[in-house]
Amino acid sequence: MAWQDKVAQELINSIRATLASENRNASGKTSDSLSYVIEGNEIQIWGLETFFYTEQGRAAGTPPPVGAILQWTIDKGIRADDGNQLGLAFAIRTKIGQEGSPTSGSPNRGRMQPLERTLDSVLPRLIDMAAEGLAQDVATDVFN
Repeated sequence: MAWQDKVAQELINSIRATLASENRNASGKTSDSLSYVIEGNEIQIWGLETFFYTEQGRAAGTPPPVGAILQWTIDKGIRADDGNQLGLAFAIRTKIGQEGSPTSGSPNRGRMQPLERTLDSVLPRLIDMAAEGLAQDVATDVFN
């Protein structure tokens, strides 16, 4: 495995750990969807669209799909007092559509951005891994 792959996999593992430690992994689908592509010197992290909303929040105006909210309530174990799970999901959907969910400009920003918080904590380790990998590549090129 190339050093770039090791750095990318370490980043993904760290993001997954952050999501899990913050209980932001209701079904695990978002976390499981994370993958990477290396293009030149760039590592691109890919995942389900839900990761974007986990990271950035959702602006008011367009409600999320009710099916996604229904599944989220089931995955989180949130039950409607009256047994009307779809009604609960619709109410949550409506509230998000009206007010949005915490976004980067909101007072609740700290709850969001697991990628940013993950990078803050693992970036020094990723830099060390990359530097070691580059040094090995240079040494290999020089001595071969």
